[in-house]
This record gives sequence, structure tokens and C-alpha cells, in this order.
Amino acid sequence: MPVPSSDVLAYSSITGLDLLALLLLLHVWLVGVGLAAYSERSGLPWSQRIDLGIRQYALLALLATVVAWLPFALGDTYPIALGGARSERRLAIVLLIGSFAAVWAGFYYAGGAVTSLRSYAAVRRTPVVDAAAVETGRVQVSGTVRTSTDSREAPLSGRDAVCYDLTVARDLVEDESTSDGDGVDTGGSTGLLSSAFRETIPVDDVRTTFVLEDETGRIAVDPTDAALRLETETTAVVPNGDRPSGSLLRYLVRETEYEATERRERYRETRIEPGDELSVIGVARPDSSTESIDTAELISRGESRDSSERDAESGPTSKANSRLTSLPTITASDSFGEFVVASGCERSVDRQFRRTIAGCTLAAVALTGTGISLLWLLAGHG
Repeated sequence: MPVPSSDVLAYSSITGLDLLALLLLLHVWLVGVGLAAYSERSGLPWSQRIDLGIRQYALLALLATVVAWLPFALGDTYPIALGGARSERRLAIVLLIGSFAAVWAGFYYAGGAVTSLRSYAAVRRTPVVDAAAVETGRVQVSGTVRTSTDSREAPLSGRDAVCYDLTVARDLVEDESTSDGDGVDTGGSTGLLSSAFRETIPVDDVRTTFVLEDETGRIAVDPTDAALRLETETTAVVPNGDRPSGSLLRYLVRETEYEATERRERYRETRIEPGDELSVIGVARPDSSTESIDTAELISRGESRDSSERDAESGPTSKANSRLTSLPTITASDSFGEFVVASGCERSVDRQFRRTIAGCTLAAVALTGTGISLLWLLAGHG
């Protein structure tokens, strides 16, 4: 049965109101991308946001904006034009905003699934080798971090670490829900508001070359440009008006231009400690690092000074009783984009990637499907 041309025209034409709605949505998109770019410059790690770059995020948000606009461009009504009681219009507007947010979040998770799948495919194509067999090229090695002469004291935990990353999340809106002079709570609404508006500032990021050892030998790892997927973490919350304490305060006073603030702060430290089990995926370069080996320990174990250091255990060394040995180093490479240092063995890293991909895919399908369905109904298609 042929469809009347008038119905086709009414269904497919885009009016000036539709273009105005698209312009407003693009304005929202621009503001959202601008806030994301500001968050990136302020130090909020993209790795905590499913490892999406700002350009990828902007493109996905633009696609989500257009998809959210299409039901109304193809429909015949807008929630703000609905009749009925004020409460019904208010509910429609709330559903509209929630649906837009769901579509945006769905596309964000879809991007996370794609980027994680791409990284996972690259990791799966990387051969898993023993430390003693590392020469050159793309490799994946798992082992135990050994004590390095370049290790530092992590500021927040005070523990020995070969790498650490310290950030502080600071409320942009002052929380007025603290007690007044009489000890009475003055309210909690601004506390919720402050939790929604924070900036994350990098405090310190220290990465030193460390030694990774398995049962066959040792290799060096230069984590300077690596994506760190670490599970060892310490956090500390400093309430409004208070000062940090302990090793964190000593570090801030000694190493930074620390000034007390009236705003709530949350310090977060991730680190790599000696003894941690890690997997490293990157490109090996031959004999580009050296380590100090305790020769007295080798002799006490019945090994000669010329024997392989692959079975030597790390420990304190001295100039009088140590020697240097060359090690291949795993590092970044322009020809291979994936350089990952992750907690656990290769099976653990594999599970982490699969869990991330599955979670992002489910979230993308659920959020995008729900958001588009609600928008379709609000546009008068149901």
C-alpha cells in the first residue's frame, strides 16, 4: 500500500525548531567537551575514564548528540510543547535530560569497549616469553619486581616504591555542611554539590627503571611512557580546614609549595613496590640498562663470578662487593603503540581486559538502548 506523499513529507521534513534544538544540543556538546578538556589539563587521568583521549571523547559525544536529536527531527513533538499539568511537563523534561545523559554515557562506554578491544588484540598478538629469552622486539613478560637502587619513598603510604603517582582531588565548591561554632551541622545539600564538582591535580609522578625477575632471569623495565594498570593504591581524605599529616605533610612541605586550603581534599597514590607481581607488554631493546649484582651472594650460593646472574636474588649492594651486568630493557616504541605495565600475571591481565570489554559493552547496550527508547517515546513515536 503506497504511503501518501503528505505523510512522508511530514515525517521526513526538518523544521526550524528541529535545527534550533540541534544548535542547543551542540552547545551542550561543546560545553561538555570543554569541561572534559579542562579536566584533562588539570590532571584527571584518562585511564580512569576507560582510557579515552579527548579527541575520541569529543567525536563520540558528537555522535551521541546527533543520535539523541534524530528522534525529534523525525517526530512531531517536543516535551516542552506538551500540554497537561505542570508536573507532567516537569517529568517529561527530567526524562528528556536523563535520556540524553544515558545516550552520552552509552556512547562513552562503547568507545571504551572499542579502545579496550584494540589494546587487548595487540596484547594477545604479543608473544609471552621468559625473562632469559628476551632479546629484541615486542614481548610480554611476567615476574616479580626486585629492589632497585633508584627506589623512592612513596609520599602517602611511606612505602618503598620504584614508581608512584600522587594526585589530589579538590572540591571546587566549598562544602558548607560542616559544623558551625556550636557544633551544629548546617546542612548537607552543598556537600552533594561539592562532590560533583572537583578538579584533580597531579602532585608527583615518579617512574624509575626497575628490574623484573622470573624463574629464568631478569630484565629491566623503563616505565616512563607506560600505561599503568596498578592495583596497589592508598587514599587519604583531608576534611575541610584540616591539614595532611605524617609522611604526606612532610613531603608536601619539602617538595611542593603547599598551602592549606579550606576545601576538602582526597589524595590518591598508586605505586609499584619491590615484590609486586607485574606483567609488562612493550618493546625490548638489547643491553640498554645495567643493574648492580651482589657478587658475595652469588659465591655463597656456589656460583662463580662469571656465572649467569639470572638466579641472583636482589639485596643491598656496596661498591666494594658488587658489579654491573647489562640487561635488555622493555620500553615504549613508536612502531608499537601498546606499552602496558599491569598488576598480576598474563592470565590476570587477560581477565582484566576481558572484564573491561564485557562491562563496557553491556553498559553501552543498556544505556544507549534505554536512552533512545525513551527519546523515541518523548518525540511522539509511541
